Amino acid sequence: MNERMYGTMGTAAFVIFWVALFAFGAARPEYSHLHKAVSELGVVGAPNALAWNVIGFIVPGLLLAFFSAGLATSIDGRRGVLWWLLVLSTLCFAATGLVPGEMHNGSPMLQSRLTQGHLLMANLSPLLWIIASFLLIRRVKKNQNWKSFATRAVVYAIVCVGGFILSIVIAGIIPVFLHTPGLNQRFCFAFYFCWFLIMSLHLLSTAPRVK
Repeated sequence: MNERMYGTMGTAAFVIFWVALFAFGAARPEYSHLHKAVSELGVVGAPNALAWNVIGFIVPGLLLAFFSAGLATSIDGRRGVLWWLLVLSTLCFAATGLVPGEMHNGSPMLQSRLTQGHLLMANLSPLLWIIASFLLIRRVKKNQNWKSFATRAVVYAIVCVGGFILSIVIAGIIPVFLHTPGLNQRFCFAFYFCWFLIMSLHLLSTAPRVK
């Protein structure tokens, strides 16, 4: 595959996730994007849970994994640390659909192995991405074809990772946001996916083609 195909996969992952999120949410009148977690669409026993887990988590995650492999290879020319961090981050995202959580009376069942696995994957995914986004800055500086992108990579990492972390912090310290956990989570997803979208668009437009 060439880099245009990888870039298309990254862009498609962004579109599929957000379209699916609002489409599946609209199919459930009681579902609120302000108050409900994204994962609640796929918990065991939820309406259309299997469809959401496949379309909302697994498919975008796999597309991002292919894109990440292409992005890292374009920058490093090999399967280095950046490759593994990005691919594992996105595979963890896909895995949240393979291990859906369980809920009882509106609360997650933390003693459930499924819920524990889901939370593990959900936390590993952004952690690996945060590390990768800053490692990418260092790696692009060493690649002549990507060197001019270094400054923008810094900006994108600061804005997206900073926004992701700030969304979590605000959710825990500002009273008004304590009542809208779903909205806070969507901000986190937005920063995560926007970083991948930006990288996808760069790969589509200016990055050298893989021969």
